[in-house]
Amino acid sequence: MLNPIALGFLVLALLTCGSALYMLISKNLLHAALAMFLCMLGLAGLYVMAFADVMAVSHLLIYVGGVLILILFGIMMTQTSAKSAESVNELRSEQSGWFWPFSMGLSIFMGLFWVLGHRNWSNEIANTDSKIVQTGIAFLTEYSFPFELTGVFLLIALVGATFIAKNHG
Repeated sequence: MLNPIALGFLVLALLTCGSALYMLISKNLLHAALAMFLCMLGLAGLYVMAFADVMAVSHLLIYVGGVLILILFGIMMTQTSAKSAESVNELRSEQSGWFWPFSMGLSIFMGLFWVLGHRNWSNEIANTDSKIVQTGIAFLTEYSFPFELTGVFLLIALVGATFIAKNHG
């Protein structure tokens, strides 16, 4: 009988290899992207089993959380469908005003600002020997501005690529 660690490894290996094979043979681009999502989750699970915690978290943040979402966003924004001229889009609605969206956004922002501003953050760090804690502290202190600036530049590049794909497609 298999022990739980070997069984977990076999399940993660089958999930990773099976979704990678489905990604290769799939004709549907969206199904291939979802199979890629399962493959990346399986790889992150294998990293966890190998006690590579920083690698697993980085893999989840970068590939599963970032690259795959960009791929899905690009697929959904650049897909063209063969609609007839008289077809009705029932999902489109008219904007009724800016008051409710602006007031909800402002109230959520002010609530988060109040909650985060009234908390003593100096006693929250328990173990600074961990590489994940040190990386998080570095991202939130020393490298916070370049990290956010890179995110804004990537967002601008994504919006520009979507604009180009929609207008020249």
